[in-house]
Amino acid sequence: MLAQAYWDLFCSICHFEPGAHEILTYVSSLYRIGMITNGYGDSQRKRLQACGIDGFFHSLMISDEVGVNKPDSLIFELALEDLKVSREQVLFVGDSLNDDYHGAKNAGIDFCFYNPLGTVIDEEYTPLYHIRELSQLRSIV
Repeated sequence: MLAQAYWDLFCSICHFEPGAHEILTYVSSLYRIGMITNGYGDSQRKRLQACGIDGFFHSLMISDEVGVNKPDSLIFELALEDLKVSREQVLFVGDSLNDDYHGAKNAGIDFCFYNPLGTVIDEEYTPLYHIRELSQLRSIV
């Protein structure tokens, strides 16, 4: 019973990064956008609904539903196919160097590192863009 209460609460919590709703509104008015996420479909879909942003995405790849996790390039390939775009037309924005950067790089997709804390990254990582605020995406896209 406690586990179910935790799960229900977890699935209903909405935490936006500063500027997230605004940039989603802006970008989705210009482009077809997708989300690739590691997690459980049930929780991810409920959380998107709780935040009121489930309608922004033309494609949603959830690892537990497609059977592959980031950084495996296959989940990125599935998203490209679902969005009907080529990798050259895509910029993947993520906050994880392990899952997001490596996944995008493995798939040959340009990467923008969202780094709100300004964490210093090793020289081995070479994202095309490096931003601290989501609003900075306006000048990139």
